[in-house]
Amino acid sequence: MNTQSPAATTSLQVYWRLLAYVRPYWFIFLVSLIGFLIYAATQPAFAKLMEHAVDYVQHRRQAEAVWIPAAMVVIIIVRGIGSFLGNYYIAKVANNVVHTLRCQIFDRYTELPTLYFDDNNSGHLISRVTYNVSQVTTAATDAVKVVVREGLTVAALIGYLAYLNWQLSLVFLGIAPLIAVVVTIANRRFRKQAKRIQASMGDVTHISSELITGHRVVRSFGGEDYEKNRFRQASRDNYRQTLRMVKTSATSTPVLQLIVTSALAILIYLTLIMMTDASAGQFVAFITTAILIPKPLRQLSEVSANIQKGITAAESIFEVLDETPEVDHGSLEIDRVEGRLEFRELSFAYHEALPRDEQPNNAVKTGGAKTVLQQISFIAPAGQTVALVGHSGSGKTTLVNLIPRFYDHIHGKILLDGLE
Repeated sequence: MNTQSPAATTSLQVYWRLLAYVRPYWFIFLVSLIGFLIYAATQPAFAKLMEHAVDYVQHRRQAEAVWIPAAMVVIIIVRGIGSFLGNYYIAKVANNVVHTLRCQIFDRYTELPTLYFDDNNSGHLISRVTYNVSQVTTAATDAVKVVVREGLTVAALIGYLAYLNWQLSLVFLGIAPLIAVVVTIANRRFRKQAKRIQASMGDVTHISSELITGHRVVRSFGGEDYEKNRFRQASRDNYRQTLRMVKTSATSTPVLQLIVTSALAILIYLTLIMMTDASAGQFVAFITTAILIPKPLRQLSEVSANIQKGITAAESIFEVLDETPEVDHGSLEIDRVEGRLEFRELSFAYHEALPRDEQPNNAVKTGGAKTVLQQISFIAPAGQTVALVGHSGSGKTTLVNLIPRFYDHIHGKILLDGLE
């Protein structure tokens, strides 16, 4: 079984592993990237159009009165085409990746040994297929879309600023380290909180699953109030963990906005002083471009929480995929059996990790395992009914579970019609 600690996997490793799932769809991703590039290019194009509009007001060149409005319509059309290509095809790639992950984790569940399911409660296992995969879906669609689209938009706008006046554009580059520090601190908190949210959501799923499958037992023993309190406590814990993540996001976003707005204020002040030789149109184009930058930066900061939740969810999915599947050593196929079953000097020990309440009472600790069956020998003739009698926890269920090889015995043989 995989024993790697979740903390041992870095975000970068998870990024690269997720990227491997994108490779089969590289052409679709390329189309999406081209779409977002087109979308990003329309932002500085709009600022350039503002330059010509202001110059027209000053100089009244009649030819520009026609093509400026027409160019505005063309920019919006091109922007819409780029947005469609980017959004649709990035969603197509992301949902293909999520579909592959969902199928892989389900396939791995069918291949894992019974001991794995003994060591992990069903609620957390179900939560990985449902809640965790949904978090990857959000990160892979909405979050990636925002990162690629707005990231390219910021790059295009800063590039156009540098084209207009490279000295003044350095103001925005100067705040990059401050933004990186804030984002790094926030991401660390987001990842810790995302793991706690996943754990609490697993508890909610587990308690719900227990009630639904065992509702007769709950009602028979009058455990309704106890189960209600258990569920409320788990749901309350999930509520608290979610609010902590919201609090971090609500704090980091205004801080980033303050940094960017301060840089924008400095930039406008320097522009008024330094761009004395520029035309009114160039001045407006520069200011318009600078004003357009904070919006995509804000969207990039807000999406960080969803990305970290998705990365943490992907990490938990990869933990399952990295588990060693059970190998089927059976090589003999029989069309028909008589049904004679023989246990010959059979001994069995449970893995140490098996929950205590699932181990028979007669378990004897030997090294790193719990020995529960020792030198068991008997024959169940074909066509006859054999009763296994013993007190609760004596190993009856364990013995039956050895027949279909849910567990492997450590000594002896199980023979069906004389064949092992």
